[in-house]
Amino acid sequence: MKKQYAVLGIGRFGSKIARELFYKQQEVIAIDKDEAVIQGIKDEVTHAFVGDITDEIALKEAGVGDCDTVIIAESTNMESNIIAAQVCKELRVPTIICKAHNTVHGKILSKIGVDQIVFPEQDTAIKLVNKLTSQGVMDYFDLGENVTIVGTKALAGWIGRKLSDLDLRVKYNITVLAIRRKGETLVIPAWATVIEKEDILVLFGREDSMKRLDLDITHRT
Repeated sequence: MKKQYAVLGIGRFGSKIARELFYKQQEVIAIDKDEAVIQGIKDEVTHAFVGDITDEIALKEAGVGDCDTVIIAESTNMESNIIAAQVCKELRVPTIICKAHNTVHGKILSKIGVDQIVFPEQDTAIKLVNKLTSQGVMDYFDLGENVTIVGTKALAGWIGRKLSDLDLRVKYNITVLAIRRKGETLVIPAWATVIEKEDILVLFGREDSMKRLDLDITHRT
């Protein structure tokens, strides 16, 4: 289901989030005070605006108040980050996610009612986007070199089918490393294994392969 997101602060973290969300066919508003930065990302988001992320009028005019989720990716300037969060609370944005510079900053954000706080040393942009948009994805681990491991709940269309029927290895170059089932783990399950309703599949493959699988799932739902 398509949702509307706003990313405030288009640095390395913010630009990665904005591009990934847009790639996953979401509506994305990008806002940053640096015109060169906005020019660089304008073709990779739905709307891009040059503006102060602490300016309530600017955020209103950009449509931030109509968004389902706002990600405040600016964290080096803690004052701007905190003010932007307060403005988004005033605009009644349903979900506010803030990047925090440190634990003290995180505690302040928590006290003003931010829904989720992201610490650079603990979370990555890709992992956050997958939490926001993926169909049933439980965990996402970036191993580097474009290789990932994803843990995902069994999709409705997979239940009752054998792994050989899904043919993920041939269609997407994705390997099923394991299936977590009723407290047990089936490591390198046989192709004759039938997927059950509560199964969690641990998938291994390239990041672009996972994206193709995710897009195909999204188009079918």
